[in-house]
Amino acid sequence: MRAGPTSLARFIVPGFLMLVASLWGALAEEVGADSALPSPVDESQWEPLRAQSPFTRTLFLSESLILTGVAEVDGQPVATLMDTEAAQSIAVSKQPSERGWKLVGISGWNDIETAMVVIAVESGESIKVRYDKDRMKSASQRMKFAAQKRSHQVAARARAHANGGSHGVPPERVSMLQRIDQQELPKGYNPGAGRNSEESHRLHQSYVDKRMAGMSSRQRGLVGQMWEQQQTVNPKMSNRGASFVRILEHVAENERR
Repeated sequence: MRAGPTSLARFIVPGFLMLVASLWGALAEEVGADSALPSPVDESQWEPLRAQSPFTRTLFLSESLILTGVAEVDGQPVATLMDTEAAQSIAVSKQPSERGWKLVGISGWNDIETAMVVIAVESGESIKVRYDKDRMKSASQRMKFAAQKRSHQVAARARAHANGGSHGVPPERVSMLQRIDQQELPKGYNPGAGRNSEESHRLHQSYVDKRMAGMSSRQRGLVGQMWEQQQTVNPKMSNRGASFVRILEHVAENERR
């Protein structure tokens, strides 16, 4: 009697599966049973990332650092740098700093405009840093603005403490500041056109400087007073630059000279 398709399948399929299993077993014995599987990850393998995380500093240091000076201290060269992103000044020598940075090369240090230093950072990467007058000026303005902001915040906290936790700003001024903060920004103010944070800050500062130059000393004093009150009332405002410009515009357009 001839076997039908169904009966043939009963013999062919199990036989095929046994053949595959046999071949796989032989391959596993030849190359090792665990070779096709990824190795398990244990806690110790994360230590290098924790020790030298790329997220604890600016990713492109060569674009954020500026050489501001080179000197010799106790017979050893010392370079001073400015971090334009963090708005900080940094000193680096042949001895590793707290950041793990050290000075490994220097050239042309008799003229700051042509000088170049090589800094080894904590990851082992070497960064070339040069002097840049325009970027340094912009970064200096940012550092000054940051220092003023910290000073205003300290003064605001001191006043709040003296007033038993109250901000001490008159209710009518609080209402005025709230109305001002709802106003549209002037058309000529567009820091968002900057290609990076540094250029955006320059656009903001340029607008502010031009607007302030056309104001009287009384108006400028009123801007300072209202901005200080705004920081006291709203210490966590989301866009400080825009809030300042709104106050600046209000005073320029509505307050007597």
